[in-house]
Amino acid sequence: MANDGTVSETKCTHDVFLSFRRDDTHHTFTCKLYDSLCRKGIITFMDNEELKVGDQIGHKLLKAIEESRISIVVLSENYAASSWCLDELVKIHECMKAKNLLVWPIFYKVDPSDVRHQNGSYGEAMTEHETRFGKDSEKVHKWRLTLTDMTNLKGEHVQEGRDESKFIDDLVSRIFIKVSPKDLSRNEHIVGWEYRVEELKSLLELESHNITNCLLGIHGTGGIGKTTLVKALYDSIYKQFQGSCFLSNFRENSSQIQGIKHLQEGHLSEILEGSKILLKNIEKGIGTITSRLRLKRVVIVVDDVDDIEELKKLAEELDRFGPGSRIIITTRNKYLLDVGQVEKKYEVKMLNDQESLELFCQSAFRKSCPETNYEDLSNRAIRCCKGLPLALKVLGSHMVGKDLGGWKDALDRYGKSQHEGVQKVLRISYDSLPFNEKNIFLDIACFFNGWKLEYVKSVLDACDFSSGDGITTLVNKSLLTVDNECLGMHDLIQEMGREIVKEEAGDVVGECSRLWHHEDVFQVLVNDTGSSKIQGIMLDPPLREEIECTDIVFKKMKNLRILIVRQTIFSCEPCYLPNNLRVLEWTEYPSQSFPSDFYPSKLVRFNLSGSNLLVLENPFQRFEHLTYMEISHCRTVVEFPDVSRAKNLRELRLDRCQKLVSIHKSVGRLANLVFLSATHCNQLQSFVPTIYLPSLEYLSFGYCSRLAHFPEIERTMDKPLRIQMLYTAIQELPESIKKLTGLNYLHIEGCKGLQHLPSSLFVLPNFVTLRIGGCYLLRESFRRFEGSHSACPKLETLHFGMADLSDEDIHAIIYNFPNLKHLDVSFNHFVSLPAHIKQSTKLTSLNVSYCDKLQEIPELPSTVQKVYASECKSLTPETSNILWSQVRKEIRGLEVRMPKREIPEWFDYVNEGGYPVFKARGKFPAVALAFVFGDVKALPFLSSMGVHLHLFIEGEHRLCDRFIVVKNQALLCDIRVLFSFEKWEDVGVGIGNDWKTIQVFCETGCNSLRSWGVYVYRHETNMEDIQFLSQHSISSLVRSLHEERKKSDQSLKGREMFHLQMRNNEEMFYCMHKQRRRELLLISEKTSRRAMAPREGEGSSGLNIDDKEDKEADSMLELLAEITSDDGEETQEAGPSSEQRYEGLLDEHSRSACRSGKKLRRC
Repeated sequence: MANDGTVSETKCTHDVFLSFRRDDTHHTFTCKLYDSLCRKGIITFMDNEELKVGDQIGHKLLKAIEESRISIVVLSENYAASSWCLDELVKIHECMKAKNLLVWPIFYKVDPSDVRHQNGSYGEAMTEHETRFGKDSEKVHKWRLTLTDMTNLKGEHVQEGRDESKFIDDLVSRIFIKVSPKDLSRNEHIVGWEYRVEELKSLLELESHNITNCLLGIHGTGGIGKTTLVKALYDSIYKQFQGSCFLSNFRENSSQIQGIKHLQEGHLSEILEGSKILLKNIEKGIGTITSRLRLKRVVIVVDDVDDIEELKKLAEELDRFGPGSRIIITTRNKYLLDVGQVEKKYEVKMLNDQESLELFCQSAFRKSCPETNYEDLSNRAIRCCKGLPLALKVLGSHMVGKDLGGWKDALDRYGKSQHEGVQKVLRISYDSLPFNEKNIFLDIACFFNGWKLEYVKSVLDACDFSSGDGITTLVNKSLLTVDNECLGMHDLIQEMGREIVKEEAGDVVGECSRLWHHEDVFQVLVNDTGSSKIQGIMLDPPLREEIECTDIVFKKMKNLRILIVRQTIFSCEPCYLPNNLRVLEWTEYPSQSFPSDFYPSKLVRFNLSGSNLLVLENPFQRFEHLTYMEISHCRTVVEFPDVSRAKNLRELRLDRCQKLVSIHKSVGRLANLVFLSATHCNQLQSFVPTIYLPSLEYLSFGYCSRLAHFPEIERTMDKPLRIQMLYTAIQELPESIKKLTGLNYLHIEGCKGLQHLPSSLFVLPNFVTLRIGGCYLLRESFRRFEGSHSACPKLETLHFGMADLSDEDIHAIIYNFPNLKHLDVSFNHFVSLPAHIKQSTKLTSLNVSYCDKLQEIPELPSTVQKVYASECKSLTPETSNILWSQVRKEIRGLEVRMPKREIPEWFDYVNEGGYPVFKARGKFPAVALAFVFGDVKALPFLSSMGVHLHLFIEGEHRLCDRFIVVKNQALLCDIRVLFSFEKWEDVGVGIGNDWKTIQVFCETGCNSLRSWGVYVYRHETNMEDIQFLSQHSISSLVRSLHEERKKSDQSLKGREMFHLQMRNNEEMFYCMHKQRRRELLLISEKTSRRAMAPREGEGSSGLNIDDKEDKEADSMLELLAEITSDDGEETQEAGPSSEQRYEGLLDEHSRSACRSGKKLRRC
């Protein structure tokens, strides 16, 4: 393997680039490898034929190689016969040398020596290339050298007869380790922490079999390295737990009311492995944390706590987490640990002289000892820092490149103010900064600590600061860090920066160059004490407040660059705003227009969401430098103005402007526009007649119910593009859509008036995803496509439910689109699937749920992993047998859902009582599980239910996951489907040579499980290593689960228990909506068709529905469709998500109470 197995730190968009010969391995080895990598969450680029143009390697492919961390090269028998593959290999080789790309060659059924010496098929291929390009061709010579170099790397040899599935599993596991997010302490060489980490591990008793939960408090002065130490500890232990989470800057983030809610959301999302969690309020967060984590063994680090009450909001008692959990907090305040009854404490002490010298020298000399002649000065420097790591790093970084005289001057300046301590050491580094870097430092210290790098750079550049060089300088000086594209600044350094601002103003608030604390801002605005010295204001109080001030309060602030106002209601409309503004973000801006003399020619970011703007015309003619604009949730905007001079605009958001009727045609000509969203604009009737937006990557007009026109495309647009136009009134897509050559995703679900799709759409070179559920008029488009184009469509995902599809329609879809991987045709009325579906060898998932007339499903290709056929009540017994037989193909990741049927006798074990229990040894057995669920007699209205699946090994609760099932359903699945693949890291590798008892407990909560079965995958499991236990009681496991929950529930008190119960009820209610959603939409569809008939007075005998009621019904159906959408996609629009709107319906009274609780600021 190249470069000692070190993965490049270059910014990458892909974890793995796969290079292979399509004809050799695409449908076999490489396809399985690709699927395994993707299931593991590894972002993988697969070289597709669509990127091959002539004999030249495409630009997209070159870029994909350059932006990958690892390249896996599958050297198969005919790999060298392809000049394309060889060019690709040369590029990979170049990136290995120049960009530290990690290259992993796999010699697939070829002898590595044949590759090295170009013998056999490789020799024949190179001879043919020499015939074509010439024996002395430089190209062929380079190919030969590159092939030889591949054999010098550490690779893998897959010979005939080798277990490929096992090989792929092992390979993916190793790659996962390589590309997994690196340790938190990855960029820090930790001096003197090794023995400290061991001391902390000892306190945590990680090796003990005691499952009692443990709380550990780490305390010490600011800057002493508590965060660095706890990161190193976290890195060394988190893999021993079922879930882990590191909460940084808890003190700062929890200071705001919403801050702790976001901490809870992030905390849950991280432990639950990326699941998106939205919490309505803090109390609901407590209930959610309890319900989701009560059975998980987790380690949680809460860094920088200063208030015990805030900590209790997140995790009041340890018993809320699974047995054996560890919670670690850091704080400057030892008293906090005492009153919080934290039994285990650890004090971080100052570094000794030897450790201090090593850390200082790492920053000053980039090595662990001083340069010659600098020994005495280095010892003098470390005495100044008194063993404080932060001071040692900052002072050391300041000394880089200075001569002996420079060292002496710096230390002499410190010596004159020794009483000021560490702040003086930090100040020395600041004082040496150039003017540009000082301003960048102060802006970040006052406003942007923890913000996204890209956002901050755009602001700083707008202020004429050179952000790139400036931020690099601050990082090199150890005054700033950049991690995960976010800026970070130690709180002591931030405190120093803010003190500098106060000092420069002589402690006169109105003279400060930057105002960041809401109390100070209120004081200046209420008393009108602002001045021209103020350059930036951030007004973001923790609670919504009102303020009374004059309409010329900003008149004196002529040099104001940054104005950010949130959660504040002004008593009057401003009649003056500074023209020097570069950033204006003012939610609920109080006026309907701008001041008449407001022309901010250098404005870069503009966000007036939720304002009352009515007139937008005048200042927009001067927005030449604007890059971001948002006026979402503006209730009064009718027309969006001419922005033709805003040529640098990249992002435009107009979501939920309920009175917006039209958008100026200039928007369709913005050359740099990347993102445009105008969703839920109910009055919007037209966009623009034509567009040419060559940089556009995202376009959304979803839920604009009156929008009837899709613009003509003037010229080719080749950027990767996603379009969302769901639930609009558009009637056609223009033929010019063929010019959107970068289009890869189109979502137009619910567009009932859309009559046809241009055939040219299907053959766009990058078009892979189409969602057209409910568009029943589009059936003809798929029939007409047959034979109309010679090019093969690239479409991979098609959602076409609720469209009254016939057998003929299904035939056309499957026949004409051979590249489909995901097909959803649920809620339709066809009778059978065509036999040639077996030829769809790329198909991996098929959804025919709620197709009530469906009788026959033929044999499916072995690539199909997911089959959803819930509520297909007309399926024949033969079809059911075909679905059951999918398990005999031993498909990894198999999941089949179908109407209730008896489990076949050929399963290895079937039972109607108890739960699966078996003994195993060696590798964890690969098995498929079958569960048959019946009616829920106690809850006849409930069509679906939540099921918890628990895995026990030797009585120890190892895994738990939750999924939704429909009543009277059979569920057949590979056991690995029910748990995320990451969770198998602990249990899937091996369980030892001794026999272990494995128990699977399926907890339905309503006694709906009727029978279960187990089928063993013979190719992955030795039958001699598994034994089924026919009469094994699981009652002890049930008791242990109930005891854990009882213990957890007892820790909940009063209101918290109420919120937990409320959440459980809401989840059940949500599940009901989830399963009934499309049924309601079908009813709506039928109703809308009936509505086309004449109404009363025109020959109709039916009811004449009132227009108001009709609109309310449409609105509710739209909301229901949004709430329960199984899209699985992240919506990029602004405003509340559908889940938040759903919760809002249940909690409106709480929001009203919040609104009535706002404060009023007066003079």
